[in-house]
Amino acid sequence: MDELAYKIKMDPVAFRIKNLTDPVYHRQLERGAKVIGWERRNSIPGGNPGPRKRGMGCAVGTWGGGGNNQCKVDVTIARDGSVKVAVGTQDLGTGTRTFTRAIVAEEFGLRLADVKEEIGNSRLGGANSSGGSTTAASLSPSVKDGAIKARLAFSEKVASLLDNAKPEEITFANGNVTAKGKTLTWKQACAALPASGVVGHGEWRSDLQSRGIHGASFVEVEVDVETGHITPVKMLHIQDGGLPLNRLTLESQINGGMLQSLGMALWEGRVMDADLGMQVNPGFGDYKIPGALEIPEMIPLIDDDDKREAVIGIAEGCIIPSLGAIVNAVFNACGLRVRELPITPDKILMGLMKNPSGTA
Repeated sequence: MDELAYKIKMDPVAFRIKNLTDPVYHRQLERGAKVIGWERRNSIPGGNPGPRKRGMGCAVGTWGGGGNNQCKVDVTIARDGSVKVAVGTQDLGTGTRTFTRAIVAEEFGLRLADVKEEIGNSRLGGANSSGGSTTAASLSPSVKDGAIKARLAFSEKVASLLDNAKPEEITFANGNVTAKGKTLTWKQACAALPASGVVGHGEWRSDLQSRGIHGASFVEVEVDVETGHITPVKMLHIQDGGLPLNRLTLESQINGGMLQSLGMALWEGRVMDADLGMQVNPGFGDYKIPGALEIPEMIPLIDDDDKREAVIGIAEGCIIPSLGAIVNAVFNACGLRVRELPITPDKILMGLMKNPSGTA
C-alpha cells in the first residue's frame, strides 16, 4: 500500500482512506494522524537534511478475536454472603481473573473484592485454551450467563421478603437488594438462602461476543544514515474491540502489541540451520529484544466509536499494523525499503551503499 501511494505521489493516509470501504478505518486513520502530527512527515522520503533523519509511517490491520462454546461457568452464592465464580480457564496475565469477578460483581451490585474466583483447574468447568485472542470472548459470555441465572435463582429465594416480588422486579445495587419499596442488605438477603446456597450454571452465548476488529498504527523513527542505527521515537495505535471489559487492561494489551512489533521489526533475529531446521541462537544475548532504553513514547488509543455491545479478543490484532508502520517509517526517514526483518544497522548501511537514493 505504501509503495503504491508513493508511486503516484499520494499521501499514504489519504491513499488508504480512498481505497478502504470500511468507514471504521477512515475514522481511525484520521484520529491517529491528528494525534501523532502526521503533517510533519517527509513528503519526500529521506528528504530532510543531516545524517539523523526522521520519518513517519502508518498501516492498518484486522483480526478475528471471536469466542467459542467451550467455557462452562458456575456462579455460587452462599448463605454467608460469599460469592464465587469457578471455571477451568487459565489466566496468562491478561486480566482473566479481574474481568471474571467484575462481571459477576456488576450483576449483583457488589464490589470487585466481594467476589472470589476459582480458575485454572481441570476439575472445574470446561474451558478453551487461553490464547489466540479467544479467551475473553469465550469466557465472559459464559460468566455473564451464569451470573444472570444465579441472580434469578437468588431472587426467587428472597422474593417472600420483598412482598413476593417477581425476580425481574428485584434490583441489586450498592450492596443492597430492593423491590417494591423495600430494601435488604446483601447479608440480610443471603441469610434467607438454603444451606446449599444457589448456583447459576453459565453457558456460552454467541450474542454476547462478536468478532472482527480494526486497528491503525502510526510510528515515528529516527535513522542515522552514518551508523545505520534506528531509534523509535513515538508509536501510536488505535484499536476497536467491542465492549471493553477493563480499559486499563485494554490499553496495556495495545502497548504490548506495539512492543512485540517493535522487537520483530528492529531486533529479534532468529538464526536457523537450513539443513536441520533448528534455531542456532545460543541465548537471548544473541536474540535481541527491546529493553527499557529502546522503548519510545507510546500512545494507546481505544476506539470508543465502536458501539458493539459484545466482547471481542484484541491482543494479537495490535501487533499486525504496528509492524508495517515501523517499516514504512524507516522508508520515509531514509528512503530505503528493507524487505527482510529485523531491520538491523548493517541492512541500512548496505542498502544505502548500493543505492544512496534507496533500494529494495
